[in-house]
Amino acid sequence: MRTENIDNWRLVFTPNEDPYMNMAIDEALASECADSTSGLSTIRFYTWKEPSCSIGYFQKMVTVFDTLKENGIPIVRRPTGGGIVFHGNDITFSIVRKKVRDKRLEDISSFYKLIGESILVGLKKLGFTCNFYIPEKAVQLSESGKKYLKSYSTQQSICSVTPAKYDIFISSSKVAGYAARRSRDAILCQGYLDVYEIWEDRHNNTGNEMIDLLYGNLVNSFKEVFGIILTSAPLTVEEKILAHQIREKKYSCKKWNYRK
Repeated sequence: MRTENIDNWRLVFTPNEDPYMNMAIDEALASECADSTSGLSTIRFYTWKEPSCSIGYFQKMVTVFDTLKENGIPIVRRPTGGGIVFHGNDITFSIVRKKVRDKRLEDISSFYKLIGESILVGLKKLGFTCNFYIPEKAVQLSESGKKYLKSYSTQQSICSVTPAKYDIFISSSKVAGYAARRSRDAILCQGYLDVYEIWEDRHNNTGNEMIDLLYGNLVNSFKEVFGIILTSAPLTVEEKILAHQIREKKYSCKKWNYRK
């Protein structure tokens, strides 16, 4: 399935931003895409300046605090759903695209499948044996995952042990997940891939070397699976200005992050 008729997409890599700026850039990209007449889609890869924690749009802070205990790392609420994700050794990505009128192309589940296939292709090229999580096939969780799921009988809080359809598993551990949100005339999807511990057991590369390898392979696999041309480009001046404004007014504020 193709996501849209436009084959030319923009590729953005913004490493080592703080958690609040990372969320602000994604929102700025979605806003600018919605307002743009060209509707150019963007795939953005990014890393985190410091160990951080992002939480889902709908999560309640009492659940977050009960889960994190006294972790002491920065918390930022995402504009998309899902559970708690710990960042630091992962590579995170967002996809922003114009909404289209063809309802077949607006199916979020099919969109997740395309993303998952892209990650599978990229990981397999690096020698990983991985697979989709398909509920009907009842992929088994790791023992730690079972423990977490048993502990949180209501809305699950830890994203890495709460599987959804087309998430990626290596052995019995979830290593990638994603969530999307429609806003105005654009769709924003945010996702993460964390294979650091598995990678560390196999290789002597540094974390930066691992990110570089993952980035290169994921770029190629997204091009292959989506059937698109990806052209590297920086954020525009307008996107940078808007992102800084959104960071200061929203994502760096307790009113947003602690609002539920």
